[in-house]
Amino acid sequence: MEDGKSAPLERYLAVLEAVATASKALSLSEIAERCALPVGSTHRLLQNLQGSGLVTTDGTRRKDYRLGERLLRLLHAGSDDAWLKISVQPVLDALANEFGETCFVTRLVGHQVISLAWAVPTSGLQGYVFPGHIMPPHAAASAKAILAFQPKSVVDKALDVVLPKLTPRTKVTRTSIDREHARVRASGYATCLNEMEPGVGALAIPIEVPEVGVMYSLGVSSLIDRLNRRSLEVTIERMRIAADGLSPALGDLSSRSPMRPPPRRSPGAYSAKG
Repeated sequence: MEDGKSAPLERYLAVLEAVATASKALSLSEIAERCALPVGSTHRLLQNLQGSGLVTTDGTRRKDYRLGERLLRLLHAGSDDAWLKISVQPVLDALANEFGETCFVTRLVGHQVISLAWAVPTSGLQGYVFPGHIMPPHAAASAKAILAFQPKSVVDKALDVVLPKLTPRTKVTRTSIDREHARVRASGYATCLNEMEPGVGALAIPIEVPEVGVMYSLGVSSLIDRLNRRSLEVTIERMRIAADGLSPALGDLSSRSPMRPPPRRSPGAYSAKG
């Protein structure tokens, strides 16, 4: 590829491909060499990509380049569900058996929160969570745990739908939802108690992925009476430990070539109970 003889978009794509397929952050000269471009042209391309959040530097004096948060979030949103399910399933299975309840992971795709994977205890089905369904943005604990950490523009789009009053406890005004999101940020967990169905509840923890932020949440769903058998503090602490285990598994997606599946980790849908 010679500078000036390829379309501008192709040069940008070549730079992104060079950075994405490298096993480590690359210097300016390394990227220029891989793309067969002059250093000056490569620098201009990188500056534009960095300005758009598609690449970033590692903070060292040499300013090595790696994929930026904006591109990584797009990668997670559009990644193959099968590899993600393989990554999270062992942790979900272990947690479901420990709690004796349904446990699940949801993911932010665009401005919607969608159920990704679930697990039930081996003793039998204890709740109803079905992968692939959109979670009610105003009521589901799993949706609150993600949306509370998103930019206002994403929250605006997520809530720009009909927000049905599912029960007398359902919050439907923007003021009450914003107040709920502030509580989630302060406490580090979200609840859905009698908000989608009387007598049914859910708890959810945001899963923060390095360099990506919060795009996933870990939830447990059950009848409220069963949730209350274990103290809230103990449940949340155990969920946080599980979320810490899920974070690097999901983070593998950011550090690998899109053509290679992440390694499987050992364990440590729409839901009316989400």
